[in-house]
Amino acid sequence: MNAKSWIVGIAMLAASIATASAQTLKDQLIGVWTLVSNVEKYQDGKEKSTFGPQGKGQLILDRTGSFSFQLIGGDRAKQTGRPDNPIGPAVTYFGTYSVGEGDKSLLFKVQGSTNPNFEGTEQKATISSIQGDDMTYVRSPLTSPEGPFVPTLTWKRAK
Repeated sequence: MNAKSWIVGIAMLAASIATASAQTLKDQLIGVWTLVSNVEKYQDGKEKSTFGPQGKGQLILDRTGSFSFQLIGGDRAKQTGRPDNPIGPAVTYFGTYSVGEGDKSLLFKVQGSTNPNFEGTEQKATISSIQGDDMTYVRSPLTSPEGPFVPTLTWKRAK
């Protein structure tokens, strides 16, 4: 390899690295994500996951600004009633989303949900980490009978 080829190769590598790092946060978030963990942090310092260690989840963020979100408990009894009555913990919602590049926010505008209280609301999360195929975000506090809690969800990009 001569010096000119080597310099051209280095320049091409630098250009591809610059292009990858110039990718917007929204571009990095677009795709299908599977749940790695969901931790609920309470004001008293307690941490738990309503969905259990075998909880399942999927988040789909498309290029047009639509999303679909599902969390389902992992240790649920088999269904004996109607298939439209969920068993165990489950929350799903869908609608549109926007990304705040400056504050790394992810704002879900909920159109429909298994939780009617979510419908017509905006649910905000802050991206705390995104590296390659791994992403973690922290939700705004939610209320529960046990008191307010802050969900932290970790996702892996589906392959």
